[in-house]
Amino acid sequence: MSETRRYRVCGGILQSDLEFTELPGDEGDGPPTWTLSIPGGTAPQLDGELLGEDAVTDTATVRLIRGPGCLRLEFSDTGVFDVSEDGRTIRWYPLPDSDHQAAALDVIGRVLAVCFHAGGLVCLHGSAVALSGGTIAFLAPKFHGKSTTALALTRSGGRLVTDDMLPVELTDPPRAHPGVHAVRLWEDSAERVAGDDNIREGVGGKLVVDHLAADARMDEVSELSAVYLLHPVIDEPDARAVERELTSAVESAMALVGQSKIGPLLGRSEAPVLLDRSLRLSELVPVYRLRIARDFERLSEVVATLRGWHEDARNSTESDGPQDRSPEAERG
Repeated sequence: MSETRRYRVCGGILQSDLEFTELPGDEGDGPPTWTLSIPGGTAPQLDGELLGEDAVTDTATVRLIRGPGCLRLEFSDTGVFDVSEDGRTIRWYPLPDSDHQAAALDVIGRVLAVCFHAGGLVCLHGSAVALSGGTIAFLAPKFHGKSTTALALTRSGGRLVTDDMLPVELTDPPRAHPGVHAVRLWEDSAERVAGDDNIREGVGGKLVVDHLAADARMDEVSELSAVYLLHPVIDEPDARAVERELTSAVESAMALVGQSKIGPLLGRSEAPVLLDRSLRLSELVPVYRLRIARDFERLSEVVATLRGWHEDARNSTESDGPQDRSPEAERG
């Protein structure tokens, strides 16, 4: 039987029979947010509905199945994770040759995302930084600069919330949970924004900046004040360094669905649930299209403008200034 340990993650406490070498430990004795056990043996038979499938790596896949009283994640390389209906209990049934480090990464990623979904939250795939006026999130496909923008803001005095999974409570105002505090960058970005931060080689050719100072991390749940959909602008020398435009509620919701951490897994009966929550979030927080110059020399302008929008005062269309086009009719 593995030793049970406690870890701090995503603003909560994970009590686990599986070891997590990259998560900070917790010495408290209060009730955990999640409990992960390894019962032993093979996973019990489950007669359920296949919701969706996704690729984990070039060689590994995962399926999500809804069964009586649980959501089951079947990873082709690490085994089965059964998540309780309320998202608070996880049971892992490893394959005989399962790699425990790979399993830990699965938990920090898709398994906890399913836990949050079961608990009624929206799990976005993006970066987020806490400023004095609230937390702002950056959503975009790969190679759009969300990690670079987030770390540049963090180095300017913000606090990194996450660079991967952003769970959001649909309260009014919405509340953003922190993720794992590690930023993954390509080499050219790391040279410009990583500075003296600890850097190590990660998977897929990226460099990882982690072990951030305590005052550079947001470890608590925070208020989400805005979501930005990144649209880098290339070869427009006369364009502003950064410009934002408020999107319509429908466009916002569809973008949020597209940037769900586990969107490909939430098909069939869960697809309407994801859409409904995304619509709700788009009504609770402004979602902007953010055009930024894809030019490292102008990154400081981008950071200064974003801080101007979100430092000291809540985001408002009255104080945005000439760089913000916010047609209120689009939200109608």
